[in-house]
Amino acid sequence: MGTAETTTAGTTADADNGSADNGDTSGTNALSLSIPEASNFDPVQIKGDGSQIVSDHVFSELFTLPQGGLDPAAQLVTDYTVSEDGRTYTFTLRDDVTFHNGDQLTAQDFVYSWERLAASENSKEGETILEGGFQIAYDTMTETVDGEEQEVYEPGSLAVEAVDDQTLEVTLNAPFFDALFWFAYGSLSPVPEGIVGDIEGYDGEMEYSEFSSQNPVGTGPYEIDSVSTGTEVVLSAREDYHGEAPGPDEIQMQVVTNTEAIYRRAMNENVDVFRLPNSQFDPSKVSIEETRSLSQKVGTYGLLENGRTANYSTWDEAYTAYFIFDCSRVEKPIRQALNYAVNQENFVEQGFRGVGEPAYHQAPPTVYPGGKEAYDQHAQEGFPYGYREAQLDQARTTMEEAGYGEDNRASITLTLYNDRNPDAYSRIADLIRGKAQSVYIDLQIERAPFNTIIDGAVNGNLDMYTLGNGLEYPSAQDMLKFGRPYEGNLVRWREDPSDASQRAANAWETIQNNPDPTEEARQARADAFIQMEEAIWEDAIYLTNYHPRGRQSWYDEVDVPIQTSGFHDRLFDGVTFS
Repeated sequence: MGTAETTTAGTTADADNGSADNGDTSGTNALSLSIPEASNFDPVQIKGDGSQIVSDHVFSELFTLPQGGLDPAAQLVTDYTVSEDGRTYTFTLRDDVTFHNGDQLTAQDFVYSWERLAASENSKEGETILEGGFQIAYDTMTETVDGEEQEVYEPGSLAVEAVDDQTLEVTLNAPFFDALFWFAYGSLSPVPEGIVGDIEGYDGEMEYSEFSSQNPVGTGPYEIDSVSTGTEVVLSAREDYHGEAPGPDEIQMQVVTNTEAIYRRAMNENVDVFRLPNSQFDPSKVSIEETRSLSQKVGTYGLLENGRTANYSTWDEAYTAYFIFDCSRVEKPIRQALNYAVNQENFVEQGFRGVGEPAYHQAPPTVYPGGKEAYDQHAQEGFPYGYREAQLDQARTTMEEAGYGEDNRASITLTLYNDRNPDAYSRIADLIRGKAQSVYIDLQIERAPFNTIIDGAVNGNLDMYTLGNGLEYPSAQDMLKFGRPYEGNLVRWREDPSDASQRAANAWETIQNNPDPTEEARQARADAFIQMEEAIWEDAIYLTNYHPRGRQSWYDEVDVPIQTSGFHDRLFDGVTFS
């Protein structure tokens, strides 16, 4: 369930320099998208944004998130039941679903596909079903890895059974209240049994390289027509698709990474749907006319450089960006003082051109217990460091009470991404440094690639650093798992136990002990989520940054469904043409 950094769409393909392609579209409704790099479409691979957009159109899952909602809806099933102990799910599959190669979808295809997810050497997403709260039951075996014995997945032991062609039975290791969301996760998409031979018992019908990069076979509304790796992927609508017929007959996905080329394509009206690059985006040109139930905002943008006004929408990307402190390296008064000294609204305005929401909780507004209204109310009433305001006097008082002052200044280093929104983070870092200077803190700024920052954080070598987490499914649990105290948790409460960290640990235990889908268990989890948020506030283990929002514009020549959230697949099968 990924989202693209840059996506544009139109009715004809064109060159990267923004000039129109005058090729014959033969009267078809052909949609052109600009996507990032796309190279591997195997569901069991971790995919970049471009590959994800392709996969979202080629594959489908047992359940999906419907347009406009966050409750999973049946996609490849007609019915399901859950055992009394909450562990065993029995699905009745639709009998009218076929793969692109003509094979009918059966339960055995899921057995094969999920075994590939767990056991294939090509799988990068096995933890989806083998680790965490959602875990399909399986056996382990002992294996020596780097000289040490480890318990690993035993191939063929996954508790997934084809009762008959249309009945699939899945047993979880333990009940999990949000299991249906995971059954909607892209890595659990079915592929035809035996399509590749990368697990025991199968020789494969095609070479893996062909399947993964040229001819992925799924049950989605589109199949691949052609692939020119690094240049273009062309999809064709399926005539025998079991669902509603797609709007575009063809989708031409061109790999375009140059922001100026993306902008020129939009201004030359060679595309109908586009995302303006940050460098060209002017928030003063946005007029919001409607706010929908999940905080989607819809309106217009303009005037554009070409004199036109475009339609405009934004949505919650279900992501939280923050600056993390290593609590064993940075004292609590310093962490608190920096929180007092800043106003998160300035991060959004100065760093991200007004596109986003100031962050006050770890869980994004969409999944906060009670939704955005409850999120805002709790932050306004409870955030101790100044809601939408800086409190410099309180920051100085906090430092002075800890023995700091002009003659005894603190010194810490902030490490920033140099490969993710570097301009925005540089502006925000300068803002933080200026505020820190006025509250007796000398802030040095260093820059490093994302992977280097992760390594430094895990090894305990960083004072304060940029990071963010996006949710894989719509639950505060999927975000707050990063906020609980535990070894290897990218620092946070490392080696610095406190009353607050113990409360967070107890709250997490409550969440784990209430896995059932009952209202009583749901309320227990919701209360525990809020307890964790307040414990995080108390010890100031973060300096919260912002919640990003996706955005897109389109001309009146097309009607584009409004993207609901960052959880939803970026699908263009619902686009219609005027």
